[in-house]
Amino acid sequence: MPRYFFQFTDGRQRFTDSTGVELPSILAVRQHAARQIRELRGLMPDANLQNWLGWKIIAVDSIGNPVYEIGFDFTQLADPKMRQRNFVRNHCG
Repeated sequence: MPRYFFQFTDGRQRFTDSTGVELPSILAVRQHAARQIRELRGLMPDANLQNWLGWKIIAVDSIGNPVYEIGFDFTQLADPKMRQRNFVRNHCG
């Protein structure tokens, strides 16, 4: 099963996942990333006061190729399929 790594960034700061997660498909990658965002947002004392604009998760494969990207802001989280289509169009062809 492929291993994917999830990087958190706002364009200036980057937090890199050095462990990764084995997942069976890009759909599972997307679901995992969305779940991580919901969990992180839930840990904040007052999520409504947090500015998530610019923060995103970039999922990369075992050799570092980006395979999926999703923003922390609620509009992107609401429609991850749209974000995946835009990412594929902009980064993969």
